[in-house]
Amino acid sequence: MGVAGSGKTVVGRRLAQWLECDFLEGDRRHSPANIAKMQAQIPLDEGDRRQWLLDMQDDIQRAIALRRETVITCSALKRAYRTQLAAPGGVQLVWLDVPPAELERRLSNRLNHYMKLEMLNSQLAAFEPVSAEEAVIRIDGSLPPDAIVADWLRQATQQFPALNLPWWQRLHPESPKRDP
Repeated sequence: MGVAGSGKTVVGRRLAQWLECDFLEGDRRHSPANIAKMQAQIPLDEGDRRQWLLDMQDDIQRAIALRRETVITCSALKRAYRTQLAAPGGVQLVWLDVPPAELERRLSNRLNHYMKLEMLNSQLAAFEPVSAEEAVIRIDGSLPPDAIVADWLRQATQQFPALNLPWWQRLHPESPKRDP
């Protein structure tokens, strides 16, 4: 999760490849009307985000029901969104925290995407900082993608020492397998 330009898609794909799991890009869930608004540099409001958030929640619930490890990217700008997305359980949120100057640099170089530099300020204004009560892994998103994946792995294994996921079992074959 993170604002535009934080590297969600690049890192999400890399992480999914490393975990040998599915990858879903949250931007694909935006309606044509929402995409048109963003292309016109009009920030989305709560009403615009409502269906998108429900669709993201459906993706998460489907992955859980099918017992499919899945990396899903989305902005999750507000605490309420993060709470809603993590509600089913079995969800680990990862925040790619990137300094504004780096976000600006990345968005200035971005081609063929509707989220341009002009929309960054609205996303930064809407973003509610992650609190200590939230079970969110914070990663320096200005690191190279492979370093981000390595940092995620380090933090995930420290915070969750006995996960019952295929990637965990590959790394820790000595761990007892538990029924989900």
